Amino acid sequence: MMIWDLINNIEKQAIEWRHYLHANPELSNNEINTAKYITTLLKSWHIYTKTGVAGNGVIGIIEGKNPNGRVIALRADMDALPIEEKTNLEFKSKNSGIMHACGHDAHMSNLLATAYILNELRNEWDGKVVLIFEPSEETLPGGAKKMIEEKILENPNVDIIIGMHVSPELPIGTIGYKMGAFMASSDEIYINVKGKSGHAAIVKDFVDPVLSSAAIILNLQQIISRCNDPTIPTVLSIGKVIANGRTNVIPSEVQLEGTFRTFDEKWRNEAKILINEITNNTAKAYKTTAEINIIPGYPTLFNNENLTNEIVKFINENLKEIKTESIPIRMTSDDFAYFSQIRPSFYYRLGIADDKNISNSLHSEMFTFNDNALKYGIYTMSSIAYAYLTNKINF
Repeated sequence: MMIWDLINNIEKQAIEWRHYLHANPELSNNEINTAKYITTLLKSWHIYTKTGVAGNGVIGIIEGKNPNGRVIALRADMDALPIEEKTNLEFKSKNSGIMHACGHDAHMSNLLATAYILNELRNEWDGKVVLIFEPSEETLPGGAKKMIEEKILENPNVDIIIGMHVSPELPIGTIGYKMGAFMASSDEIYINVKGKSGHAAIVKDFVDPVLSSAAIILNLQQIISRCNDPTIPTVLSIGKVIANGRTNVIPSEVQLEGTFRTFDEKWRNEAKILINEITNNTAKAYKTTAEINIIPGYPTLFNNENLTNEIVKFINENLKEIKTESIPIRMTSDDFAYFSQIRPSFYYRLGIADDKNISNSLHSEMFTFNDNALKYGIYTMSSIAYAYLTNKINF
């Protein structure tokens, strides 16, 4: 039986899985019922399943007719976001303040359907498939790092790993990819600027942390405009400022929160030193003090160039229903990057935009997409895995 035949058999169920998962989202570190749902399906197909990985993660392993062949891992993230859904979908979130606004419901249903197909075809290929349902992608330190620490790539020893993310920027039936560095590293910045509170009309007697914070925010941009090699894409943004004063009250402290993203590890480390120096020196100039905490986030996500080239070549030559498009690097991040640091990886974007503009931006309270996109995701991932396990992808 061909892959498209199996997709036709499973598509309706895959849509039902997506709707159930969308209606029952769970936040990072709380994906308990999500894990149970996934596990029940995998076990119903007699797929070996391991639960409680890195918290609520689930691992499935499918063996081919000769399990001693190649080993490919396929990954989907599980967690939802703390967003109140505003769609009118029949399957909108039942959990107040929690929403699958980043497409992880699609990622899970895509991998479940792919697992079903590869399991049905297991007598046609050699090797093993490792199914990775990863928890807590949206929250540092991320589920991938913990899963790696629990050695999920070592038993069996994974040769390559594939990851996917839905994309509202690409049309249905198109996948986007990038050779080499694809997504930025990300670090979280927390700064607490302390002054001396008092009446806003008598400023000479007090120390204004609001003015100091404003200067810090502006001066930090020198890291981008004057210290950074312009050939290295870099972003430094302060997205949260809390100054609990009033119209006539200067507060005693101001809290700043932001993000630093780039594509070069050496520069990433140098920039952290500069963030500390500029913040402290600026704070001192305004007679304030600053406490700085930079929390390391995800590293740069890399697509192995040879593997990516071979997979894209295979798709272009064999999957006439799928269009491929080389897309620009992204300043967003994904903890799939940890996998890409230690195994040859291919991470791609699955188009979900359609003519009716049903799709909205990721992390939006209105995010959704046409279910018709799912079959193209299932077809792409299952075909890549099948081709690799039958030696049709030369890597």
